[in-house]
Amino acid sequence: MKPIVTILSTGSELTAGRSIDTNSGWIAVQLGELGWKVNRFVVMPDDPRIILSELKALQLQAKENPDVPSLVIMTGGLGATEDDYTLQCALELSGQKMVINEKANIRLKSLYAARGKSYTDILPTVMRQIHYPENSYVLENGSGLAVGFVLNLSENAYLACMPGVPTEMKDMYKKRLLPFLKRTFEKGELYQKNRWIWGIGESLFQAEFISKQKDLLDAGMEWGVTAQKGFIKAIFQAEREDLVDQAIARLKDAYPNQNTEDVFSFLHETLRLNKQTISVAESCTGGLLGGKITDVPGSSAYFLGGHLVYSNEQKINLLGVSADLIGKFGAVSEEVCKAMLVGLEKSIPSDFQLAITGIAGPEGGSEDKPVGTIWIGRKRKGSDPEAFLYQMPGNREMVRESAVNTALYLLSKLLK
Repeated sequence: MKPIVTILSTGSELTAGRSIDTNSGWIAVQLGELGWKVNRFVVMPDDPRIILSELKALQLQAKENPDVPSLVIMTGGLGATEDDYTLQCALELSGQKMVINEKANIRLKSLYAARGKSYTDILPTVMRQIHYPENSYVLENGSGLAVGFVLNLSENAYLACMPGVPTEMKDMYKKRLLPFLKRTFEKGELYQKNRWIWGIGESLFQAEFISKQKDLLDAGMEWGVTAQKGFIKAIFQAEREDLVDQAIARLKDAYPNQNTEDVFSFLHETLRLNKQTISVAESCTGGLLGGKITDVPGSSAYFLGGHLVYSNEQKINLLGVSADLIGKFGAVSEEVCKAMLVGLEKSIPSDFQLAITGIAGPEGGSEDKPVGTIWIGRKRKGSDPEAFLYQMPGNREMVRESAVNTALYLLSKLLK
């Protein structure tokens, strides 16, 4: 039987909003590959009373339902500072005494020796992180010092504790906890497929599409949406693969020209495979498009560069856009966007060109061209330029990011 899963994250920086809990989402995705769904997420401050109270409640729940497997995964609180309470709470919960992990002890001694210090210089709080409850299953830390462990909460129920540092947690999960989970619990079947739908919001998607899928939902399909700038990511899950396949097929029928797979991965793989190149000309996005492209390692194989032409003077000087053209139609226009593409191809010869000009706000709009008016252009070497008009919603940041993502979407359509 698949376990009931709860993920706990500790850290006052999380509950205060100073940091974002990325560990829980990552763990949930990994568990999904085992066919398991997370039943509950909990974020707690570094307060031993709150942590222990939550653990006791979960332990009681597991004891009251001994026939139902239970798994609690907890991250954070295993470090060397005064506000790390996970080990303390685990010891009190289990009634175990703490023992030292010799491998971690050796690494700690070596670390201090390298700094010219002796073993006696190590503070008690630092020593705490290399201990674990006596009868627990040890999760070795291959990327740091803090030792993880798995405790029995009750019959058929376990508490797994890992560091909060993402690099340490991910390494520990993959190398130590995952093998334990596969041995301990039954692997389930959970099928998942995703599609991206462009130019639509979450509410409209739910009204237009999800509301018409009652038969699939009643049969056990689950869905979710992640709203992004310029598109939404629709996620479908079910224990039956045919339900997910039906949902994807219906989505493609409903949005034949708006649905895609991961555009950014597609562009990266396709351009590298075909040994094709791109260049960009940016006005209102001020370098965000080039930055988005070069965020991907290996993009130097196909990205040749670009021009930041924020002012009309730079559009004229760097891209050869006619001053008369700007005067007649305005910098934010189809004509100027196409001229930017032509000038870009001459300036930086590449297989494909992208250009963006628009009004990101909060000022600069007019009745004819309100804030959010964006022209995005694309061109294939030797072909006529194309320009597409968009009215991007939201604030300045949203408008600019939506324009960048949409430009890459338009390029992906051209590549296909």
